[in-house]
Amino acid sequence: MRLPHFLRSAGAVLLVAALAVGCSQEKDAFLNRTFHRLTTRDNGWFNANEKLKEVVAGIEEAHVDDYDHVLPLFIYGSDDQARNATPDLEKCIEKCSLVIERHSMNIQGKEKNKWIDDAWFVIAKSHFYKKNFYEAERGFTYVSRRFKGENRQMQSLVWLARTAIVLEQYGKAQSALDEVGNQKELPKDFDHGEFEAVRAELELKRGKVDDAIVHLEAAIPNARTKKERVRWAFVLAQLYQHKGLEEKAIKQFAIVARMSPPYEMAFHTQIFQALAFNKGNSKEIRKKLNRMLRDEKHVDHFDMLHYAIADLDLKERKDSSAIDHLMTSARVSTTDTKQKAKTFLRLADLYFDDRAYGDAQKYYDSTQTILAETHERYEEVTTRARVLGELVEQLRIIALEDSLQGLAQLDEKDLEKKIRGMIREREQAEAERKQAEEEARALAEANPDAGRNTQPQGGTRGAWYFYDPQQIGRGLSNFRKKWGNRPLEDDWRRKDKSGSALADLTEEEEEVEGGGTKEEKEAEWKDPAFYTKDIPKDDAALAASNARICSALYTSGMIYKEQLKDADNAIESFEVLNGRFEECRYTPESYYQLYRIYLEKEQTTNYFAPDGMGSQYYANVILERWPDSEFARLIRDPNVLQADEVRRKEEEIAYKEVYDRYRQYLFTSVIVSCEGVIANEPNNHFLAKYHMLRAMALGGMRDRAGFRAALEEVKIKFAGTDEERAATEMLAALDRSAGTPPPPPKQGAAGSYTPDAGPHFFALIVPNQGSDVTSIKTRISAFNQLYFPGTPVEITNSFLDPEHQVVLISGFPTKEMAMQYHGLFTSGNQELVGINDQGYPAFPITTANYAQLYKSKDVDGYSAFFAQNYLDRQ
Repeated sequence: MRLPHFLRSAGAVLLVAALAVGCSQEKDAFLNRTFHRLTTRDNGWFNANEKLKEVVAGIEEAHVDDYDHVLPLFIYGSDDQARNATPDLEKCIEKCSLVIERHSMNIQGKEKNKWIDDAWFVIAKSHFYKKNFYEAERGFTYVSRRFKGENRQMQSLVWLARTAIVLEQYGKAQSALDEVGNQKELPKDFDHGEFEAVRAELELKRGKVDDAIVHLEAAIPNARTKKERVRWAFVLAQLYQHKGLEEKAIKQFAIVARMSPPYEMAFHTQIFQALAFNKGNSKEIRKKLNRMLRDEKHVDHFDMLHYAIADLDLKERKDSSAIDHLMTSARVSTTDTKQKAKTFLRLADLYFDDRAYGDAQKYYDSTQTILAETHERYEEVTTRARVLGELVEQLRIIALEDSLQGLAQLDEKDLEKKIRGMIREREQAEAERKQAEEEARALAEANPDAGRNTQPQGGTRGAWYFYDPQQIGRGLSNFRKKWGNRPLEDDWRRKDKSGSALADLTEEEEEVEGGGTKEEKEAEWKDPAFYTKDIPKDDAALAASNARICSALYTSGMIYKEQLKDADNAIESFEVLNGRFEECRYTPESYYQLYRIYLEKEQTTNYFAPDGMGSQYYANVILERWPDSEFARLIRDPNVLQADEVRRKEEEIAYKEVYDRYRQYLFTSVIVSCEGVIANEPNNHFLAKYHMLRAMALGGMRDRAGFRAALEEVKIKFAGTDEERAATEMLAALDRSAGTPPPPPKQGAAGSYTPDAGPHFFALIVPNQGSDVTSIKTRISAFNQLYFPGTPVEITNSFLDPEHQVVLISGFPTKEMAMQYHGLFTSGNQELVGINDQGYPAFPITTANYAQLYKSKDVDGYSAFFAQNYLDRQ
């Protein structure tokens, strides 16, 4: 039976009235509380929390662990991931902010809606994963203080500690954790595992590994998820290994292996058990590693397995076997360039320690082509590769000249026989190489899937090559073996930049050094005249050959002494020079270097020469043969060296003053000062630098002819120095283009710009010609709506000078927010293609500095100020 119309209308009115009463945020009634709590939980907070969990899961899923270091206990994602996630995280913040605005019930200082603290917590976590850590810190602090006794208070304190750790505010992190730890009773759903893991992370950041181990041991049994438990257990094993607790580490890695970890982690548990081994019988570990080598599932990690076996060999002093396995590791490497770099570096270090500098140079050279520039040993590897390259070149000169002089001693018949033998040896080697290549090619054609992992690992592989990351990795690895680590650019084959241990193969018709094809070069080495053209056949040629040997012996001796700190090989080089030549260009220097080496040994190690060939012997030779030389003066008065060091420091101060003038574009003054030093101070320690600075000043004045002539002078007068290398590179650049050297970086007018952490603009400088400023402003506005929907910004534009306009974005209350905007703006976002990839100057700037910039038009000057005071301090 239907109700009368007036009753239905009355019911509807009553329902609307009840909802209206329930919507009130200021009335503490059951209906009001129920309405606002349900609406908060089911409408705003739930959707935002689910989206946040989805974002965090995506960040964790995309993370790739670096097993060369202790794994992080928590995964927070990269800056790029944070930028990509910003739109979704802004939605989470917007939803929860709306919930708080419409459903908060702050009555008499107490929040009656128990879901409001959850909304604040989601906002703070969203800021955290945006890497807006200061906003996150404020959010967690607010929740922990405003909602005491609520379910999110303790969790917010833990996250406050996590935020403080990221900001390296370890004292604040400790205070937050202590506040949690001092609670008499914690909520029933409190995550004790996370709490202990955060304490462990704090101790790790402080370098207290022992304390971190204690907390991690407590965290693992309380972990909420299997993923956390496995990860923390693996990190614990790494920490045991770091502390030298090999038996504990091996046992803990075995425990992780039984926890069914992901493939990569499971594999590394086996590898790290081998690397942690230090004593006892390695038979079982070797058996396990060899069994893994027979499993095609691990084909892309065979290099790591051979590396682990080599590590066992080295610990058991089986050096030759270790080198064999390291060689194999490099040979079977497919996708893992980091492992290949480790293998090359280990080989290089082994050869270096054995003073086999030729082989060491080859592997250091190979290492630097694939080693990440952020690697802790990158500079050391680069330096050793360069220094050893210089040494190997000197040794090559000595060997070549000795060989040529040896050939010169043979009569015509013996010389012809010797050359025929050399050609036969070369032909045999070439035949063996070609046969090996043909066999490898035939094997590949007969079994194209050989060595390919056909079992899926962690998901189904795409059938097409470019959908298979491991196949792509193998192709990249093979490319780098042949061509080195080349940039993606046109005409990439024009010049070989690969490392000597990597590039062993070349194409048959490839151009080779010195011009001509491979066939032409082959015909050249088959011609006997190729071997006789450089033989010294008269006294003048023999004297020139001896001069080259003398120079190479002295240079190699100095490399041993000064750069490799290898006194024994230095002594040998100098003694060979002195024994071979009665008098050559470097004989006095050679005797003096021997005097200095033996004097240092006698003063630091109480060395005594039993044959009398100590420092005094070489001092006597110098005083007798070259009594008026600089070396004799240094021997008679050792204090000269100290006075010379004082003079060097004074000269350094003077040089820096001239260089500062160069950076201020005072080129004429710089040229005058440099020419004064060059003319009047031939013994100045910085003479080469003055020559180079003069050349650069001439270039700054656009004197192309003078610039080239000055560079040529540097190249001739200071061979073997850094200045000579720089001059050579600049001359090559001049040959490639008609340009002149870039001027020194501007620093802005002295004192014209001042740093400030307060309100900022963001300025984009665009050229008038070819720029649609209206379109640029529209696209930036769309970008702002997507990435900064909650930030009220204003976009304006004005003419900076006749050729440029400035697009000004205002509304950033702090330097930090402006820099966050700068990071997103310049990161290559698709929304700004055609704007942020054109090289337009773009930077945050304060109101005062913008006024100064607008007045001076000095964009380069402010850019330099920005780089020094904003970018360098990040």
